[in-house]
Amino acid sequence: MKRVWADIALFVLIVCFFAIHQYTHIPPPLQLLSLKAMLVSAGILHAHIARKLLFPKVNWDNIKLTGGLYVAIVFYIVIIYAYAMGG
Repeated sequence: MKRVWADIALFVLIVCFFAIHQYTHIPPPLQLLSLKAMLVSAGILHAHIARKLLFPKVNWDNIKLTGGLYVAIVFYIVIIYAYAMGG
């Protein structure tokens, strides 16, 4: 939880920003940037939770080049990239 608190805060803040229709007061390029930031934050949260539930713990302090490490890294990259591209 301590590693993703900033993403949780950013995600909630931007969702509220869009939910109360305050995005209409900013220019379209900033609307797109805030939407992308929200999608990436959602992807990070989804990847973090899913990896914790689906895969065994990875010891990031004692990094050995194992299949589990590669799977965890690719898992994060793929999910975050999919969210960033819009779905």
